[in-house]
Amino acid sequence: MVNNVQNSAPISPLAQPFNWVSVPLEEVINAGLRLEASVYATEAEKAKLKIKNGRYGSISLSQLVENCFYPGRFKRDYRKKSENLMGFIGSAEMLATNPEPQKWMPPNDVVSVIRGQLLLSRSGTIGKVTYVNETLSKLLVSEHAIRISAPKFAGYLYAFFKSEYGYLITNSLTHGSVVSQIEPSHILSIKIPNAPDTLKAEIHQLVMDSFALRDESNRLLQQAEQLLKTALKLPALEVFEQRDNQPYTFSISSQQLSGRFEANFHHPVVQKIEQHLKQHAQAVSSLADSELVSSIFLPGRYKRYYVSPEFGVPFLGGKEILELDPRGEKYLSLKQHGDRIAEELKLKENMILVTRSGTIGKVVLIPSYWENWVASEHLLRVNPKSSELAGYLYVWLNSPWALPLIQRHTYGSVIFEIDQHHLANVSVPLLEKSIMQEINELALQANKLRSQAFEKEQQALAKFESVL
Repeated sequence: MVNNVQNSAPISPLAQPFNWVSVPLEEVINAGLRLEASVYATEAEKAKLKIKNGRYGSISLSQLVENCFYPGRFKRDYRKKSENLMGFIGSAEMLATNPEPQKWMPPNDVVSVIRGQLLLSRSGTIGKVTYVNETLSKLLVSEHAIRISAPKFAGYLYAFFKSEYGYLITNSLTHGSVVSQIEPSHILSIKIPNAPDTLKAEIHQLVMDSFALRDESNRLLQQAEQLLKTALKLPALEVFEQRDNQPYTFSISSQQLSGRFEANFHHPVVQKIEQHLKQHAQAVSSLADSELVSSIFLPGRYKRYYVSPEFGVPFLGGKEILELDPRGEKYLSLKQHGDRIAEELKLKENMILVTRSGTIGKVVLIPSYWENWVASEHLLRVNPKSSELAGYLYVWLNSPWALPLIQRHTYGSVIFEIDQHHLANVSVPLLEKSIMQEINELALQANKLRSQAFEKEQQALAKFESVL
């Protein structure tokens, strides 16, 4: 009993490890007389020294950058989606491999982006970087992303910001007591490794190849969705959302209640989509069909033990799953969770993940490089019966017409959720075998291209590490 009491006693603050670093006065002056400890954080200082003492020395980032800025604040003119509008995304959404905007605005030069720029998140979650490829160039991006123009070696700078060193240094320069931020002047003052131009060019090209593969992957998925749309004669989702009566009311039969009294469950948009599917699909099944899906699984809750990367496996949350590399700082302990990982947590290629809480209905088809990683219990696992169906099921579930069918099952007053039983009831239209096969192959090929894009990016980061 005594031992238990002793073990549960709180640790004195004085017993906690104390980190400190000394800096010369000259560095404080060069940093604009900033006195926040984070500017001179121990890990960031180590990263700076690593770059300074590297084999090729260092160079100011400003010497490779033509322009570095972010737009001013402006009144946002959100409108309902139409052909003449552009998607508007924030600094978190821009990191997705294929961003899907939820807000739409008229074309606006203030927040437009140019192909070839780097975008760096500057507030909230700071230091996340992406490159403006063909996909991203068609969207508007909020003022919370710094635009960096580096015509010659943008890929090299991307590798720097993406590396551990770049991330540590960038985050050490933040300011603000409530919402942390970073300014272009802070970015331009950063020192980066001055690798030979030939090596810079190699790293740059690997990054360009990675983003070109992402573009091609997105084109294939767009082609697959268009095939689905044509085969089912689906109009734009907005057509289903049109209504004439104000206020918006509707009635249903008591036989259709299914034990649910929320209006959202019986929304006319859902009814219209399901009626359309019945009219234009060869047949309508559901995810509960054992001919389509072998299982839909939801892991139980458990206390997680996170460890350093060498002792664990990447742990993915629902927020990052749309990114090419969703790995964050969390690695689940193999020692503590080995059995659970093997039995229910590890991911497999062509498994489909669906977010079940918070933002419900985000869908991803597991690529080969996620194999044996693990994901949180906030993600439902759908195991297609075979790889011949995985791509088709993904394209349908990821389509704008499936989302209302998923979200109709939402329950909860504070945190909205769905579970595996709800997802099993989501309708799946069946088409001619040849069309389903073509859609499936396009989706699987798109996923292979994403795996190749990941490999190219990892090669670029490995080459960058060799510079230090």
